[in-house]
Amino acid sequence: MAGPFSVQLAIADVTRHCAVPALPAPFPVLEWEQSHADDGGAMRSWAFQAGFEDRLLQSLRGDYRVLAPVRGTDGVVRLQPVRSWAELSPAGLPLIPLKKVVFPPHDVLWTLMEYEYREPAPSSVPVALVGIAPCDLYALAYLDLVFADDPHYQRRRQNLLLIGSNCRPTPECFCPPRREPPPFDLFLAADRLWVGSAWGAGLLTALQAELSSPGDLPLPAEITDGQQQVPENLEQLFTASAGLPLWREVGERCVSCGACSAVCPTCYCYEMSDEALPDGRVARRREWDNCFFRNHALVAGGQNFRPTRAERLRFRFEHKMLGFGALRGISACVGCGRCARACPVDIDISAVLAALAGGNKP
Repeated sequence: MAGPFSVQLAIADVTRHCAVPALPAPFPVLEWEQSHADDGGAMRSWAFQAGFEDRLLQSLRGDYRVLAPVRGTDGVVRLQPVRSWAELSPAGLPLIPLKKVVFPPHDVLWTLMEYEYREPAPSSVPVALVGIAPCDLYALAYLDLVFADDPHYQRRRQNLLLIGSNCRPTPECFCPPRREPPPFDLFLAADRLWVGSAWGAGLLTALQAELSSPGDLPLPAEITDGQQQVPENLEQLFTASAGLPLWREVGERCVSCGACSAVCPTCYCYEMSDEALPDGRVARRREWDNCFFRNHALVAGGQNFRPTRAERLRFRFEHKMLGFGALRGISACVGCGRCARACPVDIDISAVLAALAGGNKP
């Protein structure tokens, strides 16, 4: 075990090392790609003593609202307040993912009263999300790109501390391989931790006596290796599939419930509405929408860009696997398998992907 002074110096060094804002600033994004490009993606890491996780939680509780995946008595995993690491559900993803913290289902953007616009006061209490699986961290990285210019998202994101941990893949998981690590402030796996930001390094100053001498180590391989490779020619396969019966056959099973989009960690469709309140105020609200709902593509005159479930299914597949606009070519699917677990008729986007690639029936 290293002495407190040597650990303190190492923490100070990684604090300076990681304090580099990137897209979108000032979110904590890893700088290791440049500084460790020649050493296999190694990052600053420490071993820790038994019980460290609980002491880390204890150090957070005074200043943060601490949430973690917890399995309830009904078997559903939700983001819940925790006091002990033993309460976490390491084998389960929260049914409704992290997006609800930074992109709430119902969000008042502003109110108008007698020609005066007011935005809701942001919360002054930062949120710490603890025990977050890599796929959910990657999903948040995608939302960071989508909402890079959204001030409401950014305020919540800048107030969000991320502590990741290793997961236990289920049969529904099909995480793609990654070239880069996900965003995090701290990441815990077995008896080691990794630092991903200056914010994360700062948390360790009060816990340095429990840390070993630091070393530069890569994250566990299972975080970036993935379970399923996406075909390199997916864009061509998708374009050529327009006339295939695949979309009609799968679409006929779909009941347009929208469960897959609600539980997807990267679905971000929303609608805007203005509401006249009894006290004379007008409130503008942003609420989650769903591309599987018939009225999602309904426009004036009764025209609908995607009137059939087959068309809506193909639209969602394109959005998830290929991306849109400036993000075309960046897959929004992190392979978490939530959509397959939530679907009442067992539609699985990974099976659709396999059918496109190999001709198998989904």
